[in-house]
Amino acid sequence: MPQPRLLLLARCAGALGGLAWLARWPLGDSSTDGAAADATYWLGLVALAVSLAAYGAALVKVAWLQVVVALALPVLVWSVLEVLRGDGDGLVVDAVVGLVLLVVAVTGLVRARSRSQARAGRRTGTGAHTR
Repeated sequence: MPQPRLLLLARCAGALGGLAWLARWPLGDSSTDGAAADATYWLGLVALAVSLAAYGAALVKVAWLQVVVALALPVLVWSVLEVLRGDGDGLVVDAVVGLVLLVVAVTGLVRARSRSQARAGRRTGTGAHTR
């Protein structure tokens, strides 16, 4: 069973990183010096690395294996992303990846909230054996 705190961290960081990379798309083609686009790129990259590390650590229970998977998953995703960038426009690839991660993270947050509300609703019952 995945740890809820790690999943919450992963989903929140994934939503932030996905939103940052999605916001970078229109900033990348502007005529300014590109400082805003660079800032959103690095913000998104750090948030996505934290998200992937937390997702990886939540996959396993053994402490040393959590460290290995938390380090390996961001590197694996980064290598696949670099392959995709080599064939196309980097801004478009980042925007698509950002959109996908934003949708996955927000969907996970909404589903986790509805599950916790459903569990809270089940706890309120009547009877001799209800706690």
